Amino acid sequence: MIVAARPVAACFLAVLVLGGCNLRGLSGPSREEVLALLQAEANDMKKGGEQLDPKLRVKVVWNIDGIDVVEQPNDSAHPWQGTVRFRIISTMHDADGSETNDLIRKNFTYVYDTATKKLLFQSSTTPPK
Repeated sequence: MIVAARPVAACFLAVLVLGGCNLRGLSGPSREEVLALLQAEANDMKKGGEQLDPKLRVKVVWNIDGIDVVEQPNDSAHPWQGTVRFRIISTMHDADGSETNDLIRKNFTYVYDTATKKLLFQSSTTPPK
């Protein structure tokens, strides 16, 4: 009877060990985790984009228009693709005291790489007006 109990005990232990593993970690992060990474990336880009030399007499405001996350189920190396959409408003002060405002829309696309566990920049586009 003890001989028959060994395979049962081994199967039971295997189930416990596999059940305790984070199987999701093998396939990548959750949608919420990727969204948080993209939000942090967007905040960094906003901060960097708004720091211009005051001598240029240009003020730039980067507004985060939206962040989209799309699952890529057929790509295990890059299970998520995300796009950060910005609406950038620049205001230039001319010598005669007038102001010139420009609106630029910019999209930045990333994929989550499971090997490095980081976002990889893919492209930057300016959508049509």
